[in-house]
Amino acid sequence: MYLAALAVVYVVISAIRTGNDEVPEVPTKKVDVSTMNPGEVNFLTWEGRPVLIYKRQGVELAKLREPDARLKDQNSQNSDQPESAENSYRSIEADWFVAIASGTDLGCSLEHLPAESEPFQDKPWAGGFIDTCRKSRYDLAGRVFESQYATKNLVVPAYAISGQTIILGR
Repeated sequence: MYLAALAVVYVVISAIRTGNDEVPEVPTKKVDVSTMNPGEVNFLTWEGRPVLIYKRQGVELAKLREPDARLKDQNSQNSDQPESAENSYRSIEADWFVAIASGTDLGCSLEHLPAESEPFQDKPWAGGFIDTCRKSRYDLAGRVFESQYATKNLVVPAYAISGQTIILGR
């Protein structure tokens, strides 16, 4: 009985002490992208998470606007991205793609896989990303293709763009 009363008091005091704590803000990171060329990817670490920043090329933007039935979640309805990136590019500005650089099934690192004429699911590969473990493929908006081990699109973190700087976190 005495032990049960102590447990209740401990829980009540813990709830009171933690009730006033604010959720800590995620620190921001500024990334200068002024020297990046179209078709170039920058892999970096932000708050212990791998992040990729990709500068898209004009032809890639046109491909992303075309419907592609090979994508599992083509319209990104079940995706994790900020409201400002709820569009066919999954980005704030069409030229830039920012995502957490981890595959969505096992969390494996990603690599950029440039466009090539070798077919992928009966069409030439238009470029995108591939995870290093089980080779799940994502397009240049981080949308996963059907018949891959991964079942979710890449996570797009909160970010902002100011001139030639991408600011991770907000």
